[in-house]
Amino acid sequence: MNLSKSSNVAQPPFASGLPLSTLLSQLGDEVVVSLNTSLSAVALVGVTYYDSDITQQHLAGQLLLLTAHAELTVERIHELCADLKQHQVSGVVARDSGAGISPALIAACQAHDLHLLSLTASVGWREFDALISRLLGEHGAGLQLGSNSGDRLFALANSVAQAFQGSVAIEDHRRNILAYSALPGQAIDQLRASGILTRKTPDGPLNEVRYRQVFSTEEVSRFPTEYEFAPRAAMPIRAGNIPLGSIWVIDPSGDDLDTPLAPEKEDALRSAANIAASYIVDAWRFDHSDERSKEAALRRVLSGTQHVNDFTVLGIRADRQYLVAAIDGTSATEGDVSEIRAAAARHLSVYFPGSTCAVVDGRVLAIVPALSRANVGRSLERLLPELQRLTGVACHCGLSDPSHPGSFTEGAERAIRIADCARDLGLSVAGSDAVQAQLVLRACNDALQGADLRLPETEQLLAESEAETRTTLLAWLEERGNAPRIAERLNLHEQTVRYRVRKATSRLGIDLDDPDRTLALWLQLRLAELG
Repeated sequence: MNLSKSSNVAQPPFASGLPLSTLLSQLGDEVVVSLNTSLSAVALVGVTYYDSDITQQHLAGQLLLLTAHAELTVERIHELCADLKQHQVSGVVARDSGAGISPALIAACQAHDLHLLSLTASVGWREFDALISRLLGEHGAGLQLGSNSGDRLFALANSVAQAFQGSVAIEDHRRNILAYSALPGQAIDQLRASGILTRKTPDGPLNEVRYRQVFSTEEVSRFPTEYEFAPRAAMPIRAGNIPLGSIWVIDPSGDDLDTPLAPEKEDALRSAANIAASYIVDAWRFDHSDERSKEAALRRVLSGTQHVNDFTVLGIRADRQYLVAAIDGTSATEGDVSEIRAAAARHLSVYFPGSTCAVVDGRVLAIVPALSRANVGRSLERLLPELQRLTGVACHCGLSDPSHPGSFTEGAERAIRIADCARDLGLSVAGSDAVQAQLVLRACNDALQGADLRLPETEQLLAESEAETRTTLLAWLEERGNAPRIAERLNLHEQTVRYRVRKATSRLGIDLDDPDRTLALWLQLRLAELG
């Protein structure tokens, strides 16, 4: 198979991923054939091999290589396709080894609206993987750097900024910003500030021209002031002839292109590009696989299903104390939650070495070595505003109490519940002491689930038609019958409050002088609010 056949592909805008139609037209029928199409096609950003534990894989936009579909039962094939659709894969590839593709797989992909491709028998899986990787180019998913590599890149960006006295951005091949400088007084423009906030270089015709120039040479590329762009210098980051990304630096004195770049500036930029390449390749080859194995081990530990060596993989020691931190990201998109995890991992690795983060059910959970909850809380309070700037999502964090290693399941459940309470109260970071009353309410709610203990008056008040009465009575109970405060709270006249309460108690037979029944009524109405 000639791998060079993909070199002249006409690519769509880089940020959109690669349509499967482009992939098929470039590879040709002698490599892969489409057996059906999807009405809701997802653009291709990467390739992954089928793993039976698909919950541990990031599958959105991936082309799944199903190397042994004949060994799967019909039921398993349908379950798998349903999961793949939910995880928004780009498509499924199976090999036709002569007997044809399994009819069950064809039917399941059709039923779940998945694009199914048939790989010809003459093409190996690794060869196919290589072909697609070359076609993807900068359309592929960015490298996931380990937290230590990210710290080194930030330090590298600062060293280049020191030479130029201007803001530096180190980007991957998809123009995601991996690291940036943060020197006091460095020159910066609005475009760079925007890119740092979103961790992505903005699209634009001028940018397209400049990137083509940068990647067409091994030399330093220089650009004068143009529109909102301050003067810039840039270098590609490569491993051999493979583009890994680029380094861009604002050069406050770089408007005059006829004046050669100062040798110390050029040396700093060239050296940084070489060092960044080694960091990125090392991160790709080692850190990422290490991070994935740690995340998988952490998920097992938090769920109480750990393997014998999971504590060893995570570096958890019997003589140290650990707490569980839960960052609530349930209102964020999957991509934003991944961004939260990456930022939290980098932050915690610097201030609490030995920390490990993972995404579990839309939340970021971390095991943090710490003797004091207060120290971790103060550190995370500095992180949360940065997370909001990165994702636009207000995050809230719950912390369990430090303890020696044992079962982390209870600590994880506690931290999650505290994070939920912190969100309800508008707290950024909380321990159990800050949300004790809310924890009691949630425990009551758990205890009453499924129990047939609801008061008759509660049943009537929870009807949709009783919303106004329910709100008024709940306020009356919580404000201990103080009509002026209730009126202010509900924006009503005091007489209206008293009239509504009098009518409700008479109509529903509620005795507000019975303390036990009043407590039960308030508790049930309050728990209904918690959902």
